[in-house]
Amino acid sequence: MRIAIVIILALSILCSAVYAEGTKKMPILSCDTYSLRDLFGSGNLDYLTAPKFLKDMGIPGICYNSIWMKSYEKPYLDSIKKACKDADMKITGFIIEGNVATRDDAARKNQIAEDIKQLKAAAYLGAPVVRINLGSTGNDADDDTIGVERCIDAFNQILPTAKELNVKITIENHGGVSRTADRILRVIKGTDPEWVGACLDFGNWPSETRNSESAKLAVYSYHVHAKARGFEPDGEATDMNYKFLLGLLKRAGYTGAVSIEFEGAGDQVEGVKKSVELVLKHWPELAAK
Repeated sequence: MRIAIVIILALSILCSAVYAEGTKKMPILSCDTYSLRDLFGSGNLDYLTAPKFLKDMGIPGICYNSIWMKSYEKPYLDSIKKACKDADMKITGFIIEGNVATRDDAARKNQIAEDIKQLKAAAYLGAPVVRINLGSTGNDADDDTIGVERCIDAFNQILPTAKELNVKITIENHGGVSRTADRILRVIKGTDPEWVGACLDFGNWPSETRNSESAKLAVYSYHVHAKARGFEPDGEATDMNYKFLLGLLKRAGYTGAVSIEFEGAGDQVEGVKKSVELVLKHWPELAAK
């Protein structure tokens, strides 16, 4: 009888493990609205028509950028939510611009307040993460010291709201204080790594350090910008090893959005399509079901 009970318990544990593996959360393919900047700038696309436009391209997720937000009032936010729901589109993130490292204390105070306002809007939309731009002190040496400390302080002011609303904060490698992975990691570790992580951008590194810097941030990433500026005849991104970069995320157990951010010249729609093909070439499980 005792042996039978042990066997039953063992089978139960095995079945639970198999079930957990089968239901493991998978990353989602997404697209940052900045990829289609010319269409937004010309008025040929807006935040209400973009969800269906991207879904028709086989992309199930959208990351909104604050640049083309027309309002942060609830009626406009509700219209975005409805557009996404109608298109069966998931909002994967929200990009906040600005500078929280600036030496101008008044401007910095206003920026922190603006970041909190936009974070609240992102939470209302259902975005799981925001990217908050760190900015710069205006001097690279100071960015490495004073700038990092000012960003840690700013994030610690924003964190209570982020935790209350269940939204993670991410830092994109984007110049200034966020020019190096080590600086980004100091901000993450100086705040709360459970709530603050990286928005790893494949393209925003010098080519000679792209792989090594990306490797430092992969396990800390809550959002990813799959950037490309051009493509080789075989479809690979110019000056980037997507197999290696996406492999970093796979090994790290990444479960967030892999969000296309095409920044090349020429037809941006075609650039997004080629970016999708490239990501799916190396991570076919991300294909929309």
